[in-house]
Amino acid sequence: MTIPVIDFSKLNGEERPTTMSQIANGCEEWGFFQLVNHGIPVDLLERVKMVSSECYKQEREDNFFKNSAPVDLPITQPLNLQPNL
Repeated sequence: MTIPVIDFSKLNGEERPTTMSQIANGCEEWGFFQLVNHGIPVDLLERVKMVSSECYKQEREDNFFKNSAPVDLPITQPLNLQPNL
């Protein structure tokens, strides 16, 4: 199984209806797709990925401590901490 790969360079021209159909199918049937030949520089994509990753990492850490609470575990029998001799 492979995700849909859509060539964005074909959006303007005779293949526009086919490309638009591929985009619709990727959204409706898959929920995502890979877009190639979009013209966005790779270094910019890498910077965006790094910044968004750091942002979500910080948010997860903040939420972890904000939403964490001590847990009270009931002890049904006393603990024997004496070593067996």
